[in-house]
Amino acid sequence: MRPKSLYIHIPFCEKICAYCDFAKVMNGTFSHMKYLANLLKELEEEEIPFDSLKTIYIGGGTPSCLTLDELDLLLSYLYEHFPSVEEFTLEANPESLDKDKIRLCQMYGVNRISLGAQAASDDILKTLNRNHRMKDLIRCCDDLHELHFDNFNLDFIYGLPGMTKKDLDDDIELSLKLKSKHLSYYSLQIEKGTMFYNKHIKAQDDEVMREMYDYLIKKLHEAGFERYEVSNFAIPGYESRHNLTYWHDEPYYAVGLSASGYINQTRFTNTHSMTKYMKGLTDRATEEISSKSEEFEFLMLNLRLVSGFSLDKFKERFHKDFLVSYQKEIKKVEEYVQVKDGYFAIKPEYLYTMDHILLELLK
Repeated sequence: MRPKSLYIHIPFCEKICAYCDFAKVMNGTFSHMKYLANLLKELEEEEIPFDSLKTIYIGGGTPSCLTLDELDLLLSYLYEHFPSVEEFTLEANPESLDKDKIRLCQMYGVNRISLGAQAASDDILKTLNRNHRMKDLIRCCDDLHELHFDNFNLDFIYGLPGMTKKDLDDDIELSLKLKSKHLSYYSLQIEKGTMFYNKHIKAQDDEVMREMYDYLIKKLHEAGFERYEVSNFAIPGYESRHNLTYWHDEPYYAVGLSASGYINQTRFTNTHSMTKYMKGLTDRATEEISSKSEEFEFLMLNLRLVSGFSLDKFKERFHKDFLVSYQKEIKKVEEYVQVKDGYFAIKPEYLYTMDHILLELLK
């Protein structure tokens, strides 16, 4: 299957968030223009067919911290070389996305923005070591609406130590007030090497997290948002097509520092060393995916979706009947799963506890 999606990593940040374990570097430590030159060279070496891409996602890091000239260099290249793109997303932080950058995005076909909101409370934003405050987020969303750029996502985090139901309510109220079409609510994960990890900060216990999650689903559903993946909610028709590429376990290109891709049954990850990458070395680590591993990953990823996966697609891809091949495993978890309209899925009320279900199903 030829990849139809491309991920591009921009590692630069104006501030390092306390929870972030993605590859990033502080602004001013490396040349943006030299990085972009190496990135575009890597992109050319991929030899992506002219009319093959349907989605592009520029993530980070903080892509919006690039200057207008730097963004122009990157976006103009992508606009010229990949004219068939239907969903083109740029990640941004509220403090570094202004009207001029929004207009530049519109000029070069970017039609979706993913904003790192994280919280409505300035105190929580400080705890997260974020560089923006609530007023910056409101200003940014007002700019987007004023320029008729209404297709944007807001990211939030819940489960911080000391976070209350009122804090969550404030986040929900703000996200609805800002009239976003897509919302991502992620439970706090403490990753090794982050500021939170080094300070021995812990997320709230599972029971509290579950209560917050159930409350989220209820409130967002009442507001017209449909949950389509464990942590993602959208007004129908505004689901992230690019991220669905990952969850459907489909192939995709990836370029940039630490970028991970999946092509021809091979997963690869570029070097995490900025020094190496700035010398033009991707130093890729690769892993050939066996048929057994491919099947495992397909199920693990697709079952994150509320819809689950098509039984026909499973049969077409793996040349066997899922319900027959996994009969014993399904029996162990039958109260948690369902077959509906030709799809196999975890029942919506058990999606939050999917790890336990997957463990039994994929033994």
